[in-house]
Amino acid sequence: MAEINSLSGNCYDKYGTTVPRQENDDIELENISILYTTEKQEDERTTFSQTFSEKNIEETEFGEAFLNGLIDNKDDLSSRLGLSSEEYDKLACISLALASQETGFGEEDGFKSENEGLGHFVRSFLKKIHSIFGGGSSSSGLTQIKINDFLNGDVLTDEQKQVLNDFGVESTGVSKNNLYSEPDKSAIATMVVLTALFDNYDNYVDKLEKENQNISKQLNDGLSDEQKYQKGLDVLNNIKDVYDTSTNEEKEEIRTTFKQWMLSQNGSVKGDKIEEDYNEEIQLNKLNELLSEKNPEIKILQSDLDYIRYFLTADGQEMTKTQYCAYAWNKGTEETGMQLDRLLADKIGTILTDPESFDYDQFTVNVTRLAEKYEAQALK
Repeated sequence: MAEINSLSGNCYDKYGTTVPRQENDDIELENISILYTTEKQEDERTTFSQTFSEKNIEETEFGEAFLNGLIDNKDDLSSRLGLSSEEYDKLACISLALASQETGFGEEDGFKSENEGLGHFVRSFLKKIHSIFGGGSSSSGLTQIKINDFLNGDVLTDEQKQVLNDFGVESTGVSKNNLYSEPDKSAIATMVVLTALFDNYDNYVDKLEKENQNISKQLNDGLSDEQKYQKGLDVLNNIKDVYDTSTNEEKEEIRTTFKQWMLSQNGSVKGDKIEEDYNEEIQLNKLNELLSEKNPEIKILQSDLDYIRYFLTADGQEMTKTQYCAYAWNKGTEETGMQLDRLLADKIGTILTDPESFDYDQFTVNVTRLAEKYEAQALK
């Protein structure tokens, strides 16, 4: 039975060339010598080559300290966090990817001005006001962690919070911590938080399994499980066939509209007092218009959506652990982050993708690709 998944399992060498990934490849973090930096903010990024600069470690102001924080603390940190050597190295590559994605490894426009001088004072003042009304703490360091929230919330275990304290991660308020001034502490904090997200992967898989069973019961259509799966697959393949023959601009529009249809309020129709971006009927009509421009014979029905959901929650269709860690970093692991349609919209993003594109809305895919590039550098 076919499985739709555009992520081939390949990785990249340090120059961005695709190379086949071998299961027995070992990662050596010390082999990483190139960091992917950018001055462009996320909404200005396009292709990898037009977005990121490849700089030697010693050419980056923050990069060497961040990478050394990952390397120098590996033995102690992996032991305290209960990670195998392989798990630690994979999470370390995701950490590097997050630093590239979140702040361009500190070179993103506005990063320094928000963390130094008057800019930092104003940002801190506004954040304190914001927190009075229930807002979270500042995003800090190269990977933009809301560290004060993690130290005082429920995502980390008490032991993981103690690891942060023991390894010198400091936070004394919503906008006061040492992650900007000490990039090695930012690396440690990133690894601790990623470990908590990594540990939640089984809960994510369990959720998909339960939702798959629920969707099957709700369909109540007399079809076998295999027929339901195939029906969802057929709809997705029809969409992907059009997507694969589209221009980059058309791809972005198809992908975004498909995801918005998935994220729309169930049962909403034209005329409802609801934002257009979350109106199910409007988004479906828009998707069909985009598809019919390439293939007039394609007609997606509202009833197809639950078959798509059934397929995407089936065994073997879950995000990889790297994809899930990237998703959870961006969306969280609590109630909002674990909403089914949010999870599935990101899965759609990993299916309808473009190897060179680094669209703002494709956080999971962006971080996954960057992690693969760092992993490729680190291969022995």
